[in-house]
Amino acid sequence: MMKKFLEKNWIHIIAIFLFLIISLINFYPKLQGKSVPAGDKISVYAAQEEVRQFKEKEGENSHWTNSMFGGMPTYYIAFSRSKDLVDYSRKLFTANMPGEAGYIFLGMLFFYLLMLLLGISPWLSIIGSVSFAFATNNIVLLDAGHITKFATIMSGPLVIAGVILAYRSKLFLAFIVFSLGMAINLKCDHPQMTYYLGLILLPFVIIAFIDFLKKKKLKEFVLASAVLLAGLAVGAGCSTSKLLPIMEYSKDTMRGKPILQNNSSTYSSSTVEGLSWDYAMNWSNGIEDLLQSFISHSVGGSSAENLSTDSNFGRELRKRGANVRGGIQAPMYWGSLPFTSGPIYFGAIIFLLFFIGLFYIDGRLKWWILIGFALTFLLSMGKNFELLSRFFFDYVPMYNKFRTPNSILSVTTIIVPILAILALEKILNKREIDLKKVIYPGVGLAVFCVLVGLIGPGFSDMTSAYDARYAQMGLDPSILQSDRAEMMKSSSFRSAILMFLSMALIWFYGKGKINRILVLTGVALLCIGDLFSVNLKYLKPSDYVSQRNLERNYELRPVDQQILRDNDPNYRVLDLTIPTFESSLSSYYHKTIGGYHAAKLQRFQDMIDYHITKNNIDVLNMLNTKYVISNGNNNVPDVQRNTAALGNAWFVNNIRMVNSADEEIEALNNFDPLGEAIVHQEFSDVVANLDIQKNGSIELVSYKPNELIYSSNANTDQLAVFSEIWYGPNKGWKAYIDDQPAEHIRANYILRAMKVPAGKHTIRFEFSPDSVKLGQLISLLCSMIIFIAFGFYVYKNMKKKD
Repeated sequence: MMKKFLEKNWIHIIAIFLFLIISLINFYPKLQGKSVPAGDKISVYAAQEEVRQFKEKEGENSHWTNSMFGGMPTYYIAFSRSKDLVDYSRKLFTANMPGEAGYIFLGMLFFYLLMLLLGISPWLSIIGSVSFAFATNNIVLLDAGHITKFATIMSGPLVIAGVILAYRSKLFLAFIVFSLGMAINLKCDHPQMTYYLGLILLPFVIIAFIDFLKKKKLKEFVLASAVLLAGLAVGAGCSTSKLLPIMEYSKDTMRGKPILQNNSSTYSSSTVEGLSWDYAMNWSNGIEDLLQSFISHSVGGSSAENLSTDSNFGRELRKRGANVRGGIQAPMYWGSLPFTSGPIYFGAIIFLLFFIGLFYIDGRLKWWILIGFALTFLLSMGKNFELLSRFFFDYVPMYNKFRTPNSILSVTTIIVPILAILALEKILNKREIDLKKVIYPGVGLAVFCVLVGLIGPGFSDMTSAYDARYAQMGLDPSILQSDRAEMMKSSSFRSAILMFLSMALIWFYGKGKINRILVLTGVALLCIGDLFSVNLKYLKPSDYVSQRNLERNYELRPVDQQILRDNDPNYRVLDLTIPTFESSLSSYYHKTIGGYHAAKLQRFQDMIDYHITKNNIDVLNMLNTKYVISNGNNNVPDVQRNTAALGNAWFVNNIRMVNSADEEIEALNNFDPLGEAIVHQEFSDVVANLDIQKNGSIELVSYKPNELIYSSNANTDQLAVFSEIWYGPNKGWKAYIDDQPAEHIRANYILRAMKVPAGKHTIRFEFSPDSVKLGQLISLLCSMIIFIAFGFYVYKNMKKKD
């Protein structure tokens, strides 16, 4: 039995073994507990610190943190959900390896399965799988710390395989594969990449519809589509433990509906639901950026590119006596993006084969990939191709909830190698080379690369926004520009040489001069060697650092030590020595007013735009901003204690009712936060009969990120205002007075308030979202459906064999 299995599947076992070895060789530092000190990873780790410490100390998860923006849910930061069967299967598909080591293996495995489904031979499938997984863009994502984006892309091929199976009428298997693929994809936690994946699959469905319609098989199309919808529901259901709270939360973030009617002064808000056009389109490719898909450094590579000491810039630094032994980094990128960590490079040979495939391959798969490729390339240009982008932004559902349009090319890395390998398979199977459809397009693309190298530098001055900084340092920016020109020339010629070598192999194969094995070996070595040599510029094993070295990014400054001597468990810090609202470094040690996240609460963004950036001290006081860090003499960080900070809670002696959100936020320009509460008329029933005579006291007696306990004592009924962020109603924060449910309201646009009865009482706020609990139940049930279906499929097939 085992012998028969091995004889039938030995090549697949070798493929899996190769994928495992490649993953281990490239990412062995990850298995040693090391990490890449990427900026985004450092930022996220800092934002997670409070809930991570809470988990270690209390043994429970908190879905709320006060470490950033006064307080926010952790759904996008450090969401911990209960494990289900899909999570355990994901461990299998990643060979139980951590982080990128596991996900690169998963990506190769899933792409291999997709290739086999398309009828590609195993050896070619291996080449395609490695080329997909190690496309430079994927490695750049890891260098930048975008592990969730990377993981979502790696799981994409299984989703595509499920769609293809459905429209090939293999419905039961399609349901299993598609639902499992969607479940894993969504659990990788990057909704934007999942959305883009769906966007490029839409043309496939439309083309399938036309094909079924022509064949008068509309019923089969409807059935296949229904199976996919069922698979989508079950796959998404496996992630409802996170999706439900995220859907609930997103309505209150910058990506939801604006709260204010007059919000023209807010950069990141919009008059419609979603992000503003300018904010969303900030990272838009230019035409020149698209060249990097097959000419790796045509626009400089990255904004912190490693340069040789023999470069023009390196020689200039040496001439000035600079120590360049540790290497040189310079902003070589000069394209349309504000900055970038590296190119979206598919590989010169993969792109060559893809380009040939556009002429050589027939059928609906080619047309789907062509449309998907064109659509993603044009959409990646964002504001630089406004006609299409504006249409999608205004009319395509959910498109305006996402920013950085250039990132859509991350999903293009899946479809380009599909067509490339299909083209190579057909070339190798046909033997006789079609000059018009293979040689002419291939040689034409290689010649184009030569032309880019020869005349490309003359079409632009190759300036960068960073050049002015070097000019201020006394360096001539033209030195950098000359290096950029050299880089464009050398990378263009490099791509051309690789393409000519590949075309030579194909030509000699067609003429019968070399055999299939030699072509496969040659193309594999050229293709993988090309990608790996470029990738090493952006991520190599020596870039990984130990956890101890990673934590050096959070070393205590004297100002931090001074603040941490305060025994008060709950106060806020405003750090002006860093980009306050674009960095979460301070959140590692403090509960901060600032932070960094693309999906912060809209109300807090409004407070930033209308009050905090305008130094409204009353607003800072009501947010309990007890410490302000700023640069003192010689730019040395200095800390000042704000003695006017109002503390954790207080009673007020006056309520000012307002009729709209605009009035509510505007009223904060002229009010006394200690004596007055601004309350929206939607809460008028709660405070209608409250005759306030301020007296007594209220204080915080226990602090946890997801539970706050106060003690109050007053002779008469009071309105208490808490310096805690409002998130509601009924979205997780539950209030109790003496363990009995109590209603709390919003005050001062952003804070919580509560009617407190006379006498001594214990007030408790607990963050326990019902959406998380319901989601966990649905996730478990849906994962069971997938594996019951899989078990039935295996049983049915085994029974057939018997």
